[in-house]
Amino acid sequence: MTPLQMANAECPNLNNGACDGMRFDDNLNFLPGKSLDRCLLADGKRCDYFENCVMPMAAMVSDPVKSKSYMDAADSYRILHRLSGVTRQCPECGRPLPARKRLCADCTAKHRKETYRESKRQIRHQAVHS
Repeated sequence: MTPLQMANAECPNLNNGACDGMRFDDNLNFLPGKSLDRCLLADGKRCDYFENCVMPMAAMVSDPVKSKSYMDAADSYRILHRLSGVTRQCPECGRPLPARKRLCADCTAKHRKETYRESKRQIRHQAVHS
């Protein structure tokens, strides 16, 4: 999922590709904003509302599949705009990497399965030729 797809799904400011431009301060008071013809994310720009209100929702979603896709979208947004949090990507699939990891969780599991299969092949090959 891309950040724009996440915004289309969850951002209340987004209406048919146009941004209403509503903003809120720390006390949840309405701040007047300028409506835009297009979402800032569609142009590859940063959006304060998306960063402060929509991206944190990724960790709060109860559905694990939806949460993972939202987390991937939030991480790709952070990488795109060089925000703190995620800096490295998995060399296999390009997903964000957690700290001190060589591969993402999916690629790690895939490599572990391949290594296990190869070790079993070698054991079977040695048993047949012995």
